[in-house]
Amino acid sequence: MEYKNFFDIAIIGAGPSGCSAALTLRNSSCSVGLFEKSEFPRNKICGDGLCDRSVNTLKAINPAYLEEFLSTQKSMCIRNTELIYKNRSYSIDFKNFGYTCKRQEFDNFLFSLVQRDGKSVTVFQNCGIRTVERHDDVLVLNAENGDVFGAKMVLVCTGATSGIARKLTGSQYDRKSMGVAVRAYYSGVKDLKPDTLELHYKKEFFPGYLWIFPLADGSANVGFGCNVEEPALQTDIRTVFESWIATDERLSERFSDAKRLSPIQGGLVPYSVDTYNCYGDNFCVCGDAASLIDPISGGGIGSAMVSGYFAAQVAESCVLKNDCSKSATAAYSQMLRNRVEREMHSRYLIQKCIKKLPWTMDLLAFVGRRAGFLHKIKTWYFNR
Repeated sequence: MEYKNFFDIAIIGAGPSGCSAALTLRNSSCSVGLFEKSEFPRNKICGDGLCDRSVNTLKAINPAYLEEFLSTQKSMCIRNTELIYKNRSYSIDFKNFGYTCKRQEFDNFLFSLVQRDGKSVTVFQNCGIRTVERHDDVLVLNAENGDVFGAKMVLVCTGATSGIARKLTGSQYDRKSMGVAVRAYYSGVKDLKPDTLELHYKKEFFPGYLWIFPLADGSANVGFGCNVEEPALQTDIRTVFESWIATDERLSERFSDAKRLSPIQGGLVPYSVDTYNCYGDNFCVCGDAASLIDPISGGGIGSAMVSGYFAAQVAESCVLKNDCSKSATAAYSQMLRNRVEREMHSRYLIQKCIKKLPWTMDLLAFVGRRAGFLHKIKTWYFNR
């Protein structure tokens, strides 16, 4: 078979997981191809929150990258979260802080690092990969423009609706483990706290919530997400989002002079359900394509980045050892389990418990009124 290019490692998708993988391989002796279906900078629907895992992964790839991010990008340090339920607020301070940064800017930052420092990386923009097929001991990448590429190892970083990931792993689309979220940017929101994320809850939408995340330019990322099959979601999610703001007494006042700066846009959110079906002969699946989104918070950037970081190390080892079998790529799944399984498992159980027994949310709210209990809950939750 003739290929336009043949790579040791092909990375499909240049989001946080794909770019983290490419940056990890920036000086590798392996040849690397990074394929992106669009052109940077490109829009990305997200809450714009970067947790400590995102920060720590960027630092692990190269400490200088974190310093460069903080000195060149418009980011805001977040040290607190305010949970609002039944008009009562519960404040939680973070031991490990994160940042807010518009995803378009953050993704473009990571991509620019790959372009600048990726000595071993060949970048293809406007080059979406339509299918991946097996041919002997390699994987064949068929691009939408008709080009054909080959690779010994493929890292699938194609996002929440990845047909490539489902075909390679044999997994099925599961609405029960799929969320949906919308967001828009607003200016003029009253009483924003510059170092605090706001999460507004209603029992009927849990684990979904409405969020207000402050940004460095004074605007706010405001959105709402919940499970795709949520019974309370009987109308369009955009309508639910706008109605929540308009009918909530406190929120309607805070948004009375606000101006929406962008359309209300949305996307799917595949959260973790403890399967880790993300590897096989000649491939690893990363980020949202591997359903690594937190089942409580809906956050996925940190897990996407760490999965790309791990997958790149395993892929390089497989190529250098000339063993890209499923038994060799299983190391990637084990690395993920060691890093995120405990917390994902506990949060998935919390989600299932509250969905099955909604009154437990009122119990947690009652217990949370006492600062000592709230601190213990916070410590348990964030230290899993």
